[in-house]
Amino acid sequence: MRKSWQDLKRGQPGRRFQERYARRRQSARGLAGKCAFVCAGALILLLGIVFLPLPGPGMVIVALGALVMAEGSRTAAKALDALELRARRLYSMLRPSQRPLKRSGSR
Repeated sequence: MRKSWQDLKRGQPGRRFQERYARRRQSARGLAGKCAFVCAGALILLLGIVFLPLPGPGMVIVALGALVMAEGSRTAAKALDALELRARRLYSMLRPSQRPLKRSGSR
């Protein structure tokens, strides 16, 4: 699991989930394995949605479900890559500037 996480972190933004899908596909788990990943991911995703209104890790569970689904579905992998790029753009627009503040009236 640690190696999988490191591979995901090293992946190129906007391509990392599709690359992970391609690696998983090469492992030749067959149609049953693909269906199992998609079904398990959908179940985890739905569980996360149920937990969203409650205090706790609802969003983390949703993200985990989406990640599991992306391992079995190219469409889900593409959607996660697109979502990652949008989130990065939004973060870069909203984050405060890294420039030091100028002090007015300093002596």
